[in-house]
Amino acid sequence: MGPLKQASEWLEYQRLQELSVPALYVRRSGERIKVNVTRGKTLFRAENEYGVTIRTESRDFLIAGSELQNNPERGDAVIYDGVRYEVLAPNGESVWR
Repeated sequence: MGPLKQASEWLEYQRLQELSVPALYVRRSGERIKVNVTRGKTLFRAENEYGVTIRTESRDFLIAGSELQNNPERGDAVIYDGVRYEVLAPNGESVWR
């Protein structure tokens, strides 16, 4: 195993151990999956046709791909701290990466 792969695995382990919290991932079908998430946020800015800047802030949840059998889809949700966050992305962007 190369040093970059080792470093990547170490970093992911640290994220899971030190920065993640339990949450529930809910599929559109109703299936519920216990996951560990690392919370984050992304700020989007776009100018409309009148020159007004529209600012949108999203809540991000980092989830290890190994915790979900299938890719996240629009309409799925993350339930964290009693709040339901719908899986979506602005401007037709992918809901996961």
